[in-house]
Formats: sequence, C-alpha cells, structure tokens
Amino acid sequence: MTSTPGLSRRSFVQLGAGMIAGVALVTLAGCTFDAPAGTAGAAGTKTSLKEAPMLTKLVKEGKLPELAKRLPAKPAVAASFGGTALYGGTLKRGQLDAGDRGVMQAFATASFVEWDEDNRKPVPSLAEKFESNDDMSEFTMTLRSGLKWSDGEPYTADDVLFVMQNWLGNKTMMPSAPYWFSSADKSVPQAEKVSDTVIKISFTSPTPLWPKYLSNPSVGGQFVKPLHYLRQFHPDFTDQGTVDAQAKAAGFDSWDKYFADRDNTWTNPDVPVMGAYRVITSASSASGTADLERNPYYYKTDADGRQLPFVDRLQVQILAQEALDLRAANGDLDFQAQFLGYNTTQVYLQNAEKNGFHVDRWTPAGSLLSLCPNLSHKDPEIRELFSKKEFRGALSQAINREAINKSLLGGLGVVMQPVAPKGDEYYSDGIGKNFLEFDADAANSALDELGLTEKDSNGVRLMNSGKPLDFVLLYVDATTEIARTDAYSMVVKDLANVGIKLTLKPADSTLYTQSRTTNDYDIDGTTVPQTKFDLEPVWYVPTGGNSHSAPAFGQWYASAGESGEQPSADVQKLLDSWDALRTATSDDARVKAGKAIMKQHSDECYMIGILALPFVPVVINNDLLNVRDDKPELAFVLGRERVTKPEQLAFATGE
Repeated sequence: MTSTPGLSRRSFVQLGAGMIAGVALVTLAGCTFDAPAGTAGAAGTKTSLKEAPMLTKLVKEGKLPELAKRLPAKPAVAASFGGTALYGGTLKRGQLDAGDRGVMQAFATASFVEWDEDNRKPVPSLAEKFESNDDMSEFTMTLRSGLKWSDGEPYTADDVLFVMQNWLGNKTMMPSAPYWFSSADKSVPQAEKVSDTVIKISFTSPTPLWPKYLSNPSVGGQFVKPLHYLRQFHPDFTDQGTVDAQAKAAGFDSWDKYFADRDNTWTNPDVPVMGAYRVITSASSASGTADLERNPYYYKTDADGRQLPFVDRLQVQILAQEALDLRAANGDLDFQAQFLGYNTTQVYLQNAEKNGFHVDRWTPAGSLLSLCPNLSHKDPEIRELFSKKEFRGALSQAINREAINKSLLGGLGVVMQPVAPKGDEYYSDGIGKNFLEFDADAANSALDELGLTEKDSNGVRLMNSGKPLDFVLLYVDATTEIARTDAYSMVVKDLANVGIKLTLKPADSTLYTQSRTTNDYDIDGTTVPQTKFDLEPVWYVPTGGNSHSAPAFGQWYASAGESGEQPSADVQKLLDSWDALRTATSDDARVKAGKAIMKQHSDECYMIGILALPFVPVVINNDLLNVRDDKPELAFVLGRERVTKPEQLAFATGE
C-alpha cells in the first residue's frame, strides 16, 4: 500500500497511572492523539482509598476479587475537571421517555476510543493502542490486557469479532452496512483476530473518520457486546430452532428482535457491561424509576490509581415535562442538562440558592428548529415541486422568524439556516443566510413565477394537476427546547398568507420514525444539529433510510442501489461530496469537501431553519464536584452530559 504525502503512521497509546508513551502522530485534523491528563489527589484517609467502600466490603465477604484482579494491567486514566474526590452517594436524574437510552450513552458508555477532554480528537479507552496504516484503510487495535465485563468474565478480541462478524456482518440484523462501519463501496470491512488482545480491521478504501465515529458514544458503544452472554440468542452459536423458540416464548416474532432486546443494556439488567454503571432495576418496571450501580470491574482510574466511578449509584425517574422541571427547581435533580425546559430557566434561577443548586449555560448543538421538505416524495408532482430551489426559497421567505423569536424566546433566539456555524471547521463566510429574511411579497412572486397562480375557494394555490398546495408537517411534539407546536402554528399562518396550507401532525416517536423510513410524509419538522456534521451526516446528506430530507435516496445510497430510489442530480452531488469527504486522506481535502456540502445547502435551502436556542440550562447540585464550567456543547455526538466525563463526578461529602 502506498503512502500519502503529508501523512504518517498514526498511533495513540495510553498507559496507566497517568503515564503516556509512544505518542507522536499527526491526525487528519492536525492534532496529536494524546491520552487525557488526570488530576492528582491529595493524601488523606478517605481520599487515598483505591476503591469504593461498598466494593471493599464485598471483597472482605469473598463476593468479589480484590481490586488488582478486577482492573486491567494498565487501566485507562480518566480526564478530571476537578481534584480530590470521595467515594459514595446517589446521583439523581430525570427523563421523559422510559425507552430513552441517553443516560447510558452519557454515564455508562465504553468504547475502543473516546473524545479527549476538549472533545476534539480520539484518545484510547478500552484500546490501549490504536494504529492505522498511511491511508487509514486498515486499523489495528490492541485491547488492554485483563479487561473484564461487569460479571467478571474476560473481555477479549473474540467479543470484538462477534460484533463485527456476527452482528454487523449478519444480513438479518444489518441488511445494509451503516455509514460508520462501511467502506466507500458500502461493504463491511474484514476483521481479523491477531491475538486475544489484538484485532485488525481492513476497509476497501480510506476511512479516516472511523476513529471519530468510534468516539461518538452512540456508535462506539455498539461495538461492545458480550459474546459469552449473547451467544445463546444468536443462531451462529446456538441451534436455530432453539433461538426461534426462545424468541417466540418471549413474545417476539423473530430471533433478531429478541437478540436486540437482550442486547439492550438499558432495559435488560442481565446483560454484562463494560461501562461505569450497570442497570439494576429497569425503567420499564412499575416504579417508573431506573436504578444503576457502579460496575466493580470498570477499567478506569483517576491519576492516583483510584478506581472510578466515584459516585456509587444513579437513580433515573421517568417524569412528565412539568414534573421534571419542578423537580429541577426544587433541587431534586443533581445533574441535568438534557430534557430541561429552556423556558423554565428563570424558575430554576429563582429557586437555585434556597434549594442548593446552581444553573450553568451550556452551548446547544442540535436545537435549530427546521422544516425538511421530502425531496424523495412518493408523489411525482410534489417531488418535482419540492425539488425546485425557488419553491423551497419561497417557503423560507414566507416565515416571519422575528415574530416567532419575539413570541417564544423574547427575541433571544438564533436565526439562521441549517449549516455549520461560525467556529466549526466546515463553516465558510456568508453561508446560512439565503432566503432567511421575511419577505411575503418575494415569496408570492416566486410562487407565481412557478405557475402556481390558480387558487381554490379557500385561497390555497393549486398545482398543475388541480391538487391544492396542502401539505402535512410531521413532527414529535416537545416543549423542552422551543415549543414545537407553538412555533409551527405560527408557520402555518405565515404560509397561509402566501397560499400554502400546512396541517400539523404531531406523532409519537414510533410513528414519526416509521413514516420517515417508509418515505411516507410531506415535510418533516425537527431540530437539526449544526456542529460536527460529519459524525452524523444523515442530516445533511441522505446516507441512509433515516434521512430527514430524502429517505428513499438515502436507502438507495446505503444499499448501493439495491433498494430505494436513485437520487436526483443535485442530491447526487451532495453524495459525491460526502464520498470525497469520507475517503479524504488529508485535512485539506476533507474540509474542502465538507465546505462544499455546507455551501450547497446554503445555496439550495434543502432544509428551512426557523429558530435556535441561545443556550441550554444545566442544573447542578452545589455539592457535586468536577463538573466542567466552560460552556461545552450539549451534543448528541459527544454523549451530551458525557462531555464532563461523568465517571469522575463526586459529591463533596461522599453522600
């Protein structure tokens, strides 16, 4: 394999007890893959303990091996945002949906690599060493020796192969390879076991984003599955008849659905984990509360060799929005960013001092409320209309964002189109402003020029076929950020003023997802992430059937043309730019391709932005230590609250 000029062999290594060695590599972003720094703890009786007292008790009772036998030979050293900490306590949180697994991604994810403390580059985690060849088409991972699952069983290369060959490589469970584990030709890479701790992954083309994908907790966590437990539910290891019978007895119509149920670390307390916490009581229980407890075999320590996490337990209550906001204001939630109501911020502030908490303001990364016309619409006439930039521009210019901003956010909201924001590496001067200014006259003129001059008795414009411009807006209602129904109701009135009828259709998450993936909707109403779009490209490029703007085109791309529908020429241009980005072997080439995607979005207005929050409120118990205070992004691809490395959080009193 030939070398690419400007690139060198890359390797990032993290050793235990805060020691770092073997790191001198250039990444595609011009960074070095160093290991995170720890913070030394002061001497003292309680702070010098190397493990939690609850675990010491189990060791003395003979129910748990001593610490040295539970930790890997070279533990990962966690970054710290504070200092000396005590063990103990229960951290209380809330969430709106019992099925939401966000708390696992934020507090209990384990992956080969993870974001560094600045959330910019990958650093080792389960892997002690992670290397690639010159063009980043081949990766070699060396797992930490002595890693163990939460039940004490060894974690080895066999677990990794199980994920890559028997899960990702299984056509029943994964008909199309996901973008985060496929080559440019959509093929699944080859996985080879070199030893019990070394695995080699070979893609058919350069895949420079793979380390970054693995750092996304929602992706990296999916590569960590226990073979010794899940093999009983998989026909590659257990008789097909037995597997089918198990699934049927459990109420599932296929073995793969039952496998997914048993693999769910949030709802199945029996599945072993590698993360900092394991579920003891599922949120699906009658109590409506999930209880999580520390993993006694967790592979991380602080810089002083003290096993993490510091907090003993997590308690997560399933609450309605009003109840969650009330508990936050009463000081009953110890650390909460996700699910907090933005409009309740003033209530939090008014109650903070007397209830023992404070309110921080973090940076929102995915709150740009938007409209996404379905560019791959089933109706050819509507598809043709939605494909016209002039029509999408008219929709955008018809919206009075200033009025919506003033009404819902007191004029403090951010108005722009969905593109990379200033400060993001894919940002270019001037993008995000096209068709942004409210101009009903310009919108009407554009619609007239498209030949949409005829109207019915209700003043709704008619298409050439005589069908009215009558569209349905599909969305999941929410009030956590911007009250969606309130915002969209104002959009309905604005569009009616230019002769377009928009009907609101709030749906539950299941119907919403099903309608999108089956290409059965007119316009999708959603919040659109703006930063680090390359980690979740489906928002801007239809890379899969879960696209918000063109699911049929996304299905075609993901299946290499075997299903879905061939994209239009302009959407194919987006896909070509994406392929150039995902296979780029230099930073310059990658950023150039990403900027081209953003520029095309800005010019064409595929998605219509309405309004974004100026900040996200975060409530923090005054006794909770080691929470970062630099206004980090509350981003899905960063694991939301995971940006503050929750395993090193601690209560000042240890309770």
